[in-house]
Amino acid sequence: MAYCVRCGVELQKGLKYCPLCNTEVILPNDEYIEEGIRPFSDRIPRNVRPRVNLTPSRAFVILATFIILVPLLITLIIDLTANRTITWSFYPITSLVLLWILIAYPSLLKGHTPFQVITMDILSIAVFLLSLDLYSGSFPQWSQYPALALLLLWVYIAGPMLFSWKRIYLVIALWFLGTAGFLLAIDLLTGGRNWFIQLALPIIAVLTFVGITGAVMRSLFKSKPLLAAGITMIIVVMVLISIDAIVNLYVAKPSLTWSPILAAVIVPAAVFLFIVNGNNDLKAYLIKKFHL
Repeated sequence: MAYCVRCGVELQKGLKYCPLCNTEVILPNDEYIEEGIRPFSDRIPRNVRPRVNLTPSRAFVILATFIILVPLLITLIIDLTANRTITWSFYPITSLVLLWILIAYPSLLKGHTPFQVITMDILSIAVFLLSLDLYSGSFPQWSQYPALALLLLWVYIAGPMLFSWKRIYLVIALWFLGTAGFLLAIDLLTGGRNWFIQLALPIIAVLTFVGITGAVMRSLFKSKPLLAAGITMIIVVMVLISIDAIVNLYVAKPSLTWSPILAAVIVPAAVFLFIVNGNNDLKAYLIKKFHL
């Protein structure tokens, strides 16, 4: 005897809809049902994993504000009472303010995006470090370096978020400009020894070329993985030789030292992959031999 899948009422044979709740009857004539096997209705919803909301609620922000405000006021009052001015309390106060911003900002901004939250967090940390350096004495002493590193981190995160991976060339270009700007700033801040032009910029240019080449070869990895792997090995050899030459030129030694050794290992492996890719019989033999 059949039963309604929704309300459980007993159904007569041949009914197409439940007389009580008007739900469609699955296989009303009980045809083609093997013993122990029952079909499932397409109307049953799939189990969808619930989305985790990491944004703190307003109630949590109010509670966190109160918890942070108490030690902030205590340290401020103790410092003012003992020294008649703000001295050591500046450090815990700014730390607590930074903590409050990191907690409360996603809740205070309606319709925020991950890009906005990450930007605000990185900016807050950079301002916090700069303020500590400014308050501790002559400015700048050390804060410019972590601030620049945070800016570079933002560039690496912002690239895929702003342009998406579909425009990978714009992402790579942004990464190149961000890395070059970061290293140039470090070179200037450390005395301008000109290592950026002679050493860093050529290496960054080589790595950027590799990234663009990899983006061009994305379809090749899916259709011809052996050929793509071989070309990748050749590109790696070219990168290693280029870096070896650039470094040796920078130290006034126009020669190759360690890269030929690696090339002697990688190039034969790449040639073997090219041969296997062009020989179907050899490819089938290796697949059978290694159970690929």
